Amino acid sequence: MSTIGIVMSVAIPLSLIMLVAVIYNRRLQSRQTARNQARLVSQKADDILEALEYLMVVDDHRELQRAVLERVTEIYARAHKMAGDRSANMFDPEPYIEKIAANPPCRKVLKSDREIKLGRRHFSTILKTLVPMVKQKIISEAVMLDYRRHLKMALMERQVDSYIAQGDAAAGRSDPVSASSYFKAARKVLIEFDLQFPEKNERVKQIAEKTAALYKDENDNDEPTDALSKALSLEDTDKTNEFGISTDPDAQKKRY
Repeated sequence: MSTIGIVMSVAIPLSLIMLVAVIYNRRLQSRQTARNQARLVSQKADDILEALEYLMVVDDHRELQRAVLERVTEIYARAHKMAGDRSANMFDPEPYIEKIAANPPCRKVLKSDREIKLGRRHFSTILKTLVPMVKQKIISEAVMLDYRRHLKMALMERQVDSYIAQGDAAAGRSDPVSASSYFKAARKVLIEFDLQFPEKNERVKQIAEKTAALYKDENDNDEPTDALSKALSLEDTDKTNEFGISTDPDAQKKRY
């Protein structure tokens, strides 16, 4: 066999092996990329679902919650398709559908500052979900605007009611400084709220009256002391003559 024949007999199989290895490696990379992307999409669905679970506890707009659940189901289905793993379990929305249909009573007041921050984060997640829902034709643009207003109003009301409740609790503990701070936070949320509603000015006024009542109570407690001070001042005045000299014999003896 000639030298060229020997080289070709070795080179061609090696080239084929290398080509197969390259194709296989690219497929692995493609699958890994798809899995990573699917994981990101699935994480996005997890975040929205967590926000939805929170919304189901603190808000009673069930139609909005059903629409968000439909969006979550669509995202999970897309992630499952991207991953290409048929053995993975599909997301089951049925328990959430049943819970929404049960329409349990919602909690209107958040218990702490930490829970208020958590509420802001979850409400923000739901608000960001509305625009893609319009693009997916899950809801119309008019419905999106209605849902957005409802969510903003609900979040504002939860914050204000929670701050007022904490202020009332502080006032009940005879802690006017903390109570005033909570009332001030509630008033600030109302004033800086960018949507108008009929009760806004009245609620701001009520909170201002609550704050004023804290200091009014303090002034009422100071009245007996002030009266005693005035009486002692008058008593001291009665013991001097028109020239300001004390008429108390004991005081004169002490001077001399």
